Amino acid sequence: MAEGARYDLGIDTASDDVSIALLDEAGRVTASRAWRVQGTVALELLGGIDALLIDAGLERTRIARIAVNVGPGQYGPIRTGIATAQGLAMALDAALAGIGRLEADAWALFDSGVRGDVVAVHDAGRAGVAWAAYRTTESGAPHETVPPRIDAAEVAVREAPRPATWCGELPAALAAARDVEGRSGDTVTEAAMPRAVALVRLARLRDAFGDPSTVDALYLRPPSITRPKPRG
Repeated sequence: MAEGARYDLGIDTASDDVSIALLDEAGRVTASRAWRVQGTVALELLGGIDALLIDAGLERTRIARIAVNVGPGQYGPIRTGIATAQGLAMALDAALAGIGRLEADAWALFDSGVRGDVVAVHDAGRAGVAWAAYRTTESGAPHETVPPRIDAAEVAVREAPRPATWCGELPAALAAARDVEGRSGDTVTEAAMPRAVALVRLARLRDAFGDPSTVDALYLRPPSITRPKPRG
């Protein structure tokens, strides 16, 4: 172990919009970066982490723990983020936490002062929306009232708690379904911090850091991988 203060690294690759962050032992953000992936997630992520460390004036050996987004989200980017986090954790003898995207989004709102029910959403395209509902607890950690699932927008709107604050990726179909259901008491807001920061802070709150090999992706549906065609 290198001498000096230790830092936690947050890695969020659940979509084309990537965020990474370094937090010090007091929970302050030392450096953060966010960008839209233009090429290969793996190459851009490794380069981004190196640039983040340069921004902070730190060596990789100062990373003590890592929190990574385990989904739901895009299959390839999530797998890349987890694999990169596991590789770094093993190389640095660092602990790793896998934190769900929806829970992190909800917690970021609770941390900013939002109270009541929060519904976090990920746009799942033709499959509908991936969503989950949460409430605050005395510890500040989100309590899951509706576990992550995929539904058509109108089903999610009908079965989500009322009233609620909605956050995340909110497709037009969801807004239309809320209008049809007459959910005028609902609000829509965005998190006030990068998801990579929320991942680290929630992992600390839950004391979730542990063995890197136990972290795996959260899939709400099987990845759409086409079987290879027979040769000949």
